[in-house]
Amino acid sequence: MVPFLLVSRSAEYETRLRSLLGERLAVIPGEFLTFGPEAVVSRVPDSPRIALLGPVLNYEETKGLVEALTAKHRDLGLIVVREQRSDLEDWVDELELHAVLSPDASDDTTVGLLDRLAGWLIANGRAGEHDFDAPLALEIDEEILEGIDTGLETVADVPPIASEPEPEPEPEPQLPEWEFPPIEAGVPTEAIAVVAPKGGQGKTTIAINLATGLAEVAPNSVVLVDADLQFGDITAALALKPEGTIVDAVADAAIDELVLKTTLTHHDDGFFVVASAPSPELGDQVAPAALAELITRLRATFRYVVIDTTPGLGEHTLVTLEHVTDAVFVSNMGVPSLRATRTEFELLTKLGLMPGNRHIVVNQTDKNSGLTIKDVESIIGAPVDIEVPKSSAVLLASNRGVPLIHDDVRDPAAKAIRSIVLRIAPDAFPKRSKIQRRRRSNEPE
Repeated sequence: MVPFLLVSRSAEYETRLRSLLGERLAVIPGEFLTFGPEAVVSRVPDSPRIALLGPVLNYEETKGLVEALTAKHRDLGLIVVREQRSDLEDWVDELELHAVLSPDASDDTTVGLLDRLAGWLIANGRAGEHDFDAPLALEIDEEILEGIDTGLETVADVPPIASEPEPEPEPEPQLPEWEFPPIEAGVPTEAIAVVAPKGGQGKTTIAINLATGLAEVAPNSVVLVDADLQFGDITAALALKPEGTIVDAVADAAIDELVLKTTLTHHDDGFFVVASAPSPELGDQVAPAALAELITRLRATFRYVVIDTTPGLGEHTLVTLEHVTDAVFVSNMGVPSLRATRTEFELLTKLGLMPGNRHIVVNQTDKNSGLTIKDVESIIGAPVDIEVPKSSAVLLASNRGVPLIHDDVRDPAAKAIRSIVLRIAPDAFPKRSKIQRRRRSNEPE
């Protein structure tokens, strides 16, 4: 099986990628798109695990490829190869992608992104551990090499390598030794749901950075729950490899705090993550009541519980809103999304499920959208609390696997998201030197 697929019109990029991936890469020239995306999909060998689309493909071609490829290969990882342009975020909003890669990215960055996506696919049951191994054709047969003249010396002339002693058996894995800081008497615990009427609003980005900012004032006492049970991708956005998921966290055995610990994934910025279900099928097995019970148990241990919800007002999102102190409602400046937000407000008010603390965030604001903030407030029927401007830094931080507020502290979007954190924890001011050290430690080597 060939794990990587490239569809591109750039012979230069094809040559470069072949030099990195060798026989693990299959290439289909973009010229076949003249006959439609099905003509490309019909030529895809076996079942690739990661597809790179571009460069030199337009939006309609890329959209057609994404739809056709995912229809045939539902677990496929998708990367768009495209330079940073002003309309790139529109591509990310409209297409179901896992990552965006610049065609000018260094070899280390390219390989690093492929490795992170491969790890996420394996961790979430979408690929096997050996799917990304080099094909057998790449393995060197020592017997064939013996006696061949290399131009310097023959392989047969190379002194044999001394055999290494047998490695000692690895110790039995132990439970993590994380210490959850005790919550002082009289200090209330808070749970914050991050809600959006549709996908592509930037809800997950807000949730990740909210948890990151809160962890500055409550280190190791913040947990981020990926409750988008169908297609949650927090661990991918943070380049984490979870040992457990929300499916394990809601299991009967996880009532024991020691067992619950094993379901959490720790992030270097001082917070924990409950990873989403490894597949939509397993996500469907998480009952709303089980999610509610999990939030209650986490609030008994953590100062802050941040829940990234499934888009819309499904049963799981409604039960989440019943068990939180705050809700951050996120929408972009599209009229359909704003109207859907207004409908959400009306429904939640009618059901008596509107949390006491409501924070309205308009994300990806753009002066060229044709709407003003006053127009937005008129459509949703409520004042806007935070405006987060459109910024390419959001995508760059996600591709690096680093929270935006610790990746580019001066970016306008990062400053706006920091304002959301400050609404909940007024003492969560950034520590600049600490942020810069974290950024360097997470950059590709």
